[in-house]
Amino acid sequence: MPRNQWPRRKRSTKPDPAAPEDGQGGETGLDDDGAPPGGGRAGSSPRKIALDILARREHSVAELREKLQSREFPVDEIEQTLAALIADGLLSETRFIDSFLASYTRRGHGPLWLRAELERRGITSEQISAALAGQEVDWPAEARTVREKRFGSDQPADYKDRARQSRFLQYRGFSSEQIRQAFTTDDEDGG
Repeated sequence: MPRNQWPRRKRSTKPDPAAPEDGQGGETGLDDDGAPPGGGRAGSSPRKIALDILARREHSVAELREKLQSREFPVDEIEQTLAALIADGLLSETRFIDSFLASYTRRGHGPLWLRAELERRGITSEQISAALAGQEVDWPAEARTVREKRFGSDQPADYKDRARQSRFLQYRGFSSEQIRQAFTTDDEDGG
């Protein structure tokens, strides 16, 4: 196996003798989040920080607000920045939801998990319901695929094995009915 040609530098817990005495970062002057110490205000506007964050992936408005607040920008500046980003089409809840659903559905998560995660990220229940209704996903077939990927195509040998597989699917966010259908074969479905 080839070695990684770009090995990661290990962080030392010992103080760097070359670091400035005032305690301001080492070589880069950045904290662990990659932001300048003291809230990220060193010449950066909330808009610039927000655009840097959005360049990595889509975010919900609530997520982006939280990240900007952690950088200690004034609340009015944050709200003005968010409104301008939405007006410019750079921040979109709909785009975030679509991206999130596509990504996590591919990873094998069910609708219950998706709903809970989107709610945690500040998306309203109505928006989530509309987005999930617009998904063209056969959830029982998806649950079957996730089960087979994890446990193989053979049906569980006994009740204990079936219960273990069911708990796994429940953890992944599938409903009881979808889980029940994940254990039926195509012959049992009438297909």
